[in-house]
Formats: sequence, C-alpha cells, structure tokens
Amino acid sequence: MVDLAADVPAGEPKLRIDKLADGAITCLKLSGTVDEAFEGKRLAATVRGGTLILDLGDVKKISSFGIREWVDFVGAAGEHVESILFVECAPKVVDQLNMVMNFAGAGRVFSFYAPYRCDYCDIERRVLLQVDRDRDAIRTLKPPERPCESCGNPAYFDEDPATFFSYLAGQPAFELEPEIAAFLATKLSYTVADGARRLRAEKHIEGRMTHLRLAGDLDATFPTTKVAEGLEGVVVVDLAGVGKIDPAGAAAWRGFLQVVPSTCEAIWLVACPPIFLERLARADDLGRARVVSFTMPYACPRCAATTSRIIEVDAHFDVLKFATAPEQKCPDCGGPTSCAASETLLAHLGALSKPEVPPEVSTFIAGEKKRKTVPAPAARPPAGRTGIGPILVAAALAAVIAAGVVVGWTALRARHAEVAGAPVGDLLARSVAARPSWITSSATAYGACGDAAAGVSCVGVSTYAATDATARTEAMDAALEAAVSRVGAGVPDAGWQRLVASVYGPARQQGLAEATGSGAQAGRNAVAAALRKTAAGVPAQPAAEYWERYAALPGASGNRTLSFVRIDLSAAELAALAARYTALEPAPKALGDAHAWTLFPGLAWRDGALRGGAELASVVSGPLRDAGLSAGDIVVEVEGKPVADAASFAAAAGVEEARLSETGGALHLTVKSGDAQPRTFTVTVPRARTAAAPVAPQREDRTAAPAGPVPTGGGVNIWDRTGGGNVRDNPNE
Repeated sequence: MVDLAADVPAGEPKLRIDKLADGAITCLKLSGTVDEAFEGKRLAATVRGGTLILDLGDVKKISSFGIREWVDFVGAAGEHVESILFVECAPKVVDQLNMVMNFAGAGRVFSFYAPYRCDYCDIERRVLLQVDRDRDAIRTLKPPERPCESCGNPAYFDEDPATFFSYLAGQPAFELEPEIAAFLATKLSYTVADGARRLRAEKHIEGRMTHLRLAGDLDATFPTTKVAEGLEGVVVVDLAGVGKIDPAGAAAWRGFLQVVPSTCEAIWLVACPPIFLERLARADDLGRARVVSFTMPYACPRCAATTSRIIEVDAHFDVLKFATAPEQKCPDCGGPTSCAASETLLAHLGALSKPEVPPEVSTFIAGEKKRKTVPAPAARPPAGRTGIGPILVAAALAAVIAAGVVVGWTALRARHAEVAGAPVGDLLARSVAARPSWITSSATAYGACGDAAAGVSCVGVSTYAATDATARTEAMDAALEAAVSRVGAGVPDAGWQRLVASVYGPARQQGLAEATGSGAQAGRNAVAAALRKTAAGVPAQPAAEYWERYAALPGASGNRTLSFVRIDLSAAELAALAARYTALEPAPKALGDAHAWTLFPGLAWRDGALRGGAELASVVSGPLRDAGLSAGDIVVEVEGKPVADAASFAAAAGVEEARLSETGGALHLTVKSGDAQPRTFTVTVPRARTAAAPVAPQREDRTAAPAGPVPTGGGVNIWDRTGGGNVRDNPNE
C-alpha cells in the first residue's frame, strides 16, 4: 500500500532539509512529506566529494509520484561522492527499500526504525536498530521483544520479519570508515561499535617527510610506542578523523609527543578538530608540535547550513591572536557566515603560535590533501530484486520555497553509548527492587524525550554524583533540557529556526559530545534554569523517579548516587511552551518597526549566563536599527533593569518612552550580540510631536474625554475627536 501525501495546511512547509557538513562528510536530514516537489538532480548538485549521510527518520508521508526523481538523486549523488550512508530509515523508507529497485543506489543502510506494538496499552512505537549491533536479529529474522516504555510489558515486532528485513538481511556486512564513525559518534551522538571507533594510524612516506593520518577515538587504546616507532625527519600529523578525546587519550597523546625520536626535525599538525584544540592546544600539550590548520564550524543564515571550515593559522594569525574567529563565506551561497564554535575553542585561539612552515613542507601538505584514500566498495542492492514502478519521491534543497520546502538546521537527535563499565564499585542500595520500565538506557548524563499517549515523557539521568541531592538535580535538569530541545525541534517557523535553532544547535551538539563532561552538565543546568525563569508551569517535581547508590572504587572515598527522573508534558503544555517562545511582541512605536521573542532557553548552551531576555526577531527601521541593533540580538536590560521576556521588554521600553516623550532623550539597552560580552546601546527616543494648531472643543465630545487629572499651568485637556488623543491648548503659550 502506497501512502499518499496528506493535505498540508497553507503556509506550512511540506518538507524540511537540514544540512550539517564537516570536512568531507555531509549529512542531510529530511523531515516531513516527500512528494512531486522534489528535484533530485538539483539536490545532488549541492553535494561534492566524500561521504553523504542521509537521515530519513522523520519522513512522515511518501507520495506515489517522483520515483524517477529519487533514483536520479541517488544516482547523481553517487557520481559526486565516494559513498552514501542511510541512517534512521523510517519504516516507510524500509518498505521502499524492499520494493523499489535501486532505491538506495550505491548506498548502504546503517540504521533503521522497526515498528513495535504493545497490546496492553495499545501503543505503537519505533525502535532504532543498527546493522552492526543488531546483525544477528536481522539475519535470523528474529527481532527480540522489547519492554514497553509505558507499562513495562513485552512489546512485539509489528511486521512480518521476512518481508520487513528482506533488503536489510541481504545487504552485505560492512565496517564504517573511522572518519564516518567519528562523525556519527561526535556530531550525531550515535552509538557506534567499538571496532569502528578504535584509533587507526596510516603512514605515507615521501623522501624525508612522513604523513601520519589518525582516525577514530583518542583514548587509552592509542598505541603510543608503535605509532611513534620509526618516525624521523619531518612529520605531518593529520587529525581530521579524530573523534572523541577522553582524559586517558589526552595523556596518551602527550606521551606520544614525548617518545617521538629526537631524529624528528619538526612535527606539524593539520586539520585539528575543535575538540583537539579545546583539550590539547596548550604549550605543554603540544610540545615541539605546531598547529598548521584546524577546523571550525560556521553557520550560514541564508541557507541555514552549518559547515566545518579549514582555518590556516598562518593566513589568519593576525585575527586569531586576538582569540577571534576569521570571517568565512558560505561554500554554498557565497554569503556571510557566523562562527558557531564554542567559547572554549575561541579562548584557545589566542594561544596558537604562528607556524613558520618551510615551502617544501607546505607543498607536501598540499599534495597529501589531494591524495585520496581508496574508498571501501559500496554495498549494492541484492541481486534478483525487481522494481514495482513509481512509488516514492524525495526532496530538494534549492529553488523550492514556492513548493513549500524549507531548508534549515536543527539540533539532530542525541544518543549516548551504553555504559560498559562504571567509575564506581558495587551497588549498595536502590529506591525500589528493580529499575522501572520507563528507564530504557544505562547511559549516564543523559536526557531524551519519547512520545506518550497524551504528549511526551522526558527522562533525565545524572552522573555518578557525590550526593543524592546533586544527582537528583542533575537528572531533573537533563530531563528539562531534553524537553526544551523537543519544543525547539517542533517549531515550524523558518525565521525562528534560522535565528534561534541554528545558533544554539551547534553549541548543544558540542556540549553533548562530551557526554559525561562537566561542560555538558553545566549546559543542561543553564538551559533548565533559563526555562524555569522564562516559562510558567514548568514541572517542579518529576512524575516518577528512581535512584541507585554505589560504593566508591578501591582507593576512592565516598559513595556515589545515580538518579533517574521522568517528567510528563501533555500535548497542550508542549504547544503552550512553543507559543510562549515564538509569540512576537512589538516594540514601542518610538523605537521603530521591530518585534521580539522571549529568550529561548536553549540559547543558554551558547551563553551559560543567560536566564532571560528578549531576542529581536526583526528590526526593520527606526531608532533600534539606527543604534546598530539587528535581528538575533538579545536585550537583557532596559536602563539597568533586567528583562525577563519579550513582554517585559516592551513594557519597560514603553515606560521609558513615555518618560522621554516630552523632551526626547537617550534610552540605554544592555544587549547580548553573538558570543561577545553584553554591551550598552544608546537609543535616541525622539520628542513626541505636538499639534500644529489647537483644536476647538466640541461639546458633544467632552463626555468621551479620557479619565485623568487636568494639567496645570493654564492648559485645558481637550478630547480631539479626529485624532483620538489629548491636545494641549494654552492661550498663554
């Protein structure tokens, strides 16, 4: 049965495409209804080189038109890139993989949603399966039962396994390339098999120069001695493929630089990822090594894409030494971009030294950029499959606004690895005899929301905290932050997504990439605090909670508590929160044509000090624009008084407008712009206009005069019928 696209209300986008690019990897996330508006070849033309990841988890409806467009898309994209990877394929997409020849082209499916059902509470859910982790269940056509998140009773696979897994069971097994595994683990927070994340080293020697390429997670398994053995002459270390860096990995890196033989003339580091600069850019971390280039994320407000750009230290040193990100143009549209790097990364830029790279080394580095590693052969569709004709349509990226497609960036779904071993000893006590059924993950420092019968349920998990109170607070904040993310992801307004989501999204991804790090927990705490400050009715107590207490490891002191909480939000409460943060409040007339939103709590990921404010949604004309304010700026104070939300900004500015209307004057606003510290803007409020001539009173209108005291000084309050206001008439003036 082919699903036809449902009617979409006028003005709402049918399809959304989110783009996230990092080096040679581009991820496109499709959300909504795919129909005849798709232009496959045009979309394929926007992707060049490397790996294309297609996230199809939020494909809601598929029309019967456009199958040729889709096949053209994957075919053309296959010619432009080295490999295509499908992730989070919705069940409707899996159906098309089973029925349509060449639906995946030369691509490979890494993860997909399987439909499950609980008869006890009459709920259908989707469970994400991965071809590496769930290979046995796929090949044997025996998907396991899963506990229902609502009632805890077994939920069963709600399809015919032989039919549903027909394509996936026939897909050849494959291993993710280290760079792709690192991207999935760090950028999308996927749980990737340990083998794919293990650090790998590849050497290429040319004369007295060695190119050492590292890819994977930098952890305790880094073979320091083996990698360093035999290195001599000039060594160029390419770090583009490095994913997560844990403390043990950082120590191993320092050890590597210490054991590099003294015969090495110089060590140059190229394509350092943001996490490397954040954790290993100090002088004692680098030793003799020098950073030649690194990557930084930039967001384009025009096409709403986030792209990692290579920054050459030598070319931009005059800017970098002031801990400032260099300006970069969007590679897609050529327009200006804004740096989406974390404050930690920006702070480390000023510590970089200017590399004096010899010409021959620069030539060697440039040559290595052009030399490509031979890609692994892409999986082909199993032989013998026949197509059934036009069934599916996919989506386009450009020139489709009129067709109802909106391109934007949103924070992609976060997942965290299951904890293989905890930094604690034996379990000492727990609040109840067994973990409740609503706890579906063993991950710590985790928050996620799932659909419930009447809305959503958001579960938060703490770290192994020193006290019960700390653990409970951490878990509650994680649940509230997950709820904020859920609200933001559901806002359909393209302007809001461009000015709000694309700003906090990269910072959130960076924070969550730390998983159990203090930065991630601080971000969750800040977002939860901003939510409590800016919205009423936020759950103060969890709907359910559970805790476990563990003994300390030998040699350590103090027990540790792991806390789990669940908060429930109805559909009406979710809608109210979305309305709260998307409602436009006009500025007072004296400030010009401008509107503001209430500060969205997710922005606290970028600035942990934000607790309230009014973000300017538009500044078309008037004194605000003249003072240099623009859309995206956040007003946090009016005349030194804190601004809680958009309404309080309008009210406070209105009071000052009334005060200054008699004589005109200066209005002082404290404004947060981008990553800069808040600064004061002076807005000139013009003197209110007075009538050119007195208006003669009319008897029949005096009864309609507005209430209020009669002004002194010989003036008479007159109600002007035509103007609708008070006019001062004083014969002595």
